[in-house]
Amino acid sequence: MKRNLNLFIILTSLILIYGLNRIPLTTTSSHISSPEETQLVIYTYVSLLNDPYFNIEGNFSDISGIPESNIQIIRFNDANELIVRLEAEKSNPIADVVIGIDNILIHLIEDKASVLEPYSPIPTSQIDENLIQNLDSEQYLTPYDYGIISLYYQNQIINSSTNPELENLTLDALLTSNLLPMLIVENPKYSSPGLGFLLWTIAVYGDPEVNFDGLLNSNWRNWWNASRDKITITNSWADAFNIFFTPEEGKPIMVSYGTSPAYSYCQWVDNSTSAVVTHEEDQQNGWLQIEGIGLVKDASHKEKGKQFIDWFLSPSLQSEIPGHQWMYPANAEVVLSPCFEESVIHPDEVFRLNDLLSPQLIGKYLPDWKDEWEQVVVLGYFETGGNIPSFEIVSSLLGLIIVAIPMVLKKKKRR
Repeated sequence: MKRNLNLFIILTSLILIYGLNRIPLTTTSSHISSPEETQLVIYTYVSLLNDPYFNIEGNFSDISGIPESNIQIIRFNDANELIVRLEAEKSNPIADVVIGIDNILIHLIEDKASVLEPYSPIPTSQIDENLIQNLDSEQYLTPYDYGIISLYYQNQIINSSTNPELENLTLDALLTSNLLPMLIVENPKYSSPGLGFLLWTIAVYGDPEVNFDGLLNSNWRNWWNASRDKITITNSWADAFNIFFTPEEGKPIMVSYGTSPAYSYCQWVDNSTSAVVTHEEDQQNGWLQIEGIGLVKDASHKEKGKQFIDWFLSPSLQSEIPGHQWMYPANAEVVLSPCFEESVIHPDEVFRLNDLLSPQLIGKYLPDWKDEWEQVVVLGYFETGGNIPSFEIVSSLLGLIIVAIPMVLKKKKRR
């Protein structure tokens, strides 16, 4: 036991030395002004309507009369951080509105009623009822955009000539393809598209431990066991996107959205990127992500928060979603541009794997699935004797070790 304990301590020390100098700070666009100046505080993630940049504060100021400088948008690295912050501040909330919690992350909120307040915005009648029901029927959150999680790739490097399997790609075929070492996957512990991809694999393969068959009546853990030593794992979609467009990295395929090809096609008539989903059981399969906007419980500026939500779901703002967010707008009255419709995967073309994994099943097992993913990928990585892993892997391992050390000490004390 002493040997095992020493190993834990040594490994923890090495990871702390390696990790503390590299750990990223939460990204924010601005500090929070004094209470006397602030009239609206919004929490969201860093990439919202940000490429190309859309001035949310300025445009809302024009229609609301609130000075732009009194509207505070606090941007976090990923939507997961929104939940952590909301729950930490629930006894003394700072934000009035939260944007970016999706139809998976909502299940990680321990008690919606403790951090969010139900609100039915004025434009709700313009939003597809199926989107509302699949995000949150109680409307603590209301959909503002949606899209299919996909594999996004550079087709000058990856195409039907270099990789004929693209025409009928399956997750199984991906394991034996030369695409796997080029693939970037976001960590589902921190990233919403990464979490969507994890549930994609669970829905396809199933989980015998919870009596869920999925499409193939197999075990999702096997796919991750087989892929973990080859794929690149990042903490966020933004990190993956940066690597994807860095040629020397040699990673021209990433987990993203079926709408991602519109990014270059609509801006520069550049069709050098494409998206694909997998084709198990003779059908296209993908995971549908629906992102929501909501009113924070006990918000200091509740009426202004409601006004902002109404505006954010109105056709005037929603028409900006395809060209700045590169997702489908939730407001059905928005007319999509031809370039957008020509370059994307429409959710109606794909079997939505969400239909297999009920909200009840996700709510019950999601925390366990995230923890098991970490055990399979992170601990399994070291069991195989791999090379020095990425910081994302190392930082995840650090979290596991911090949890494990007290258990080891307690066991030793009993003996």
